[in-house]
Amino acid sequence: MKRLFKAILILGLCICSCKKPLKSSNQDFVAKDSLQLVQLIIDRERAMIEKDIDLAMSQFSNDATWINSQGYFFQGKTELKKFHRMLSGNDSLDYYYEAGEPRIRILGAKNAIAYYSWKMFWYRKENPRDTTFKEIGLMTLNAQKENEKWQWTAVTNQHTPWFYNEIKPLQIE
Repeated sequence: MKRLFKAILILGLCICSCKKPLKSSNQDFVAKDSLQLVQLIIDRERAMIEKDIDLAMSQFSNDATWINSQGYFFQGKTELKKFHRMLSGNDSLDYYYEAGEPRIRILGAKNAIAYYSWKMFWYRKENPRDTTFKEIGLMTLNAQKENEKWQWTAVTNQHTPWFYNEIKPLQIE
């Protein structure tokens, strides 16, 4: 319920943040598509927490690319699956994962960019209170829509110094 409320709130922010007024039918497609993309991110968070690799992989196109937070480039769904299995299948370490509120930018009827912050706190399996490494970052995901279904086609991930639940644009004065 909390996630649904957040998704609706984010949807409202996505629609309100448009620079120029949208026609009603255009607004409807932006709202529907934004909500679908927010749901993908909510599902991704759940997949990471539950280590559900199949759910995570169902969101990617076959030719998707991923640049992880250390700058490694992965190409194709097969390599992305190996990368995700490596994260979830560590023998001695496990993690806590949390995603921040997404920011969606619809670029057209079949193209969008989504941003969200994330944190992944690694701990030793034998002692979950012993956090050994804290990763915090910002995910940038390009999405393409085909047959009314959105899929991630390119992801860039970067470390950030802190976790922010909401992404707000900065203004330099």
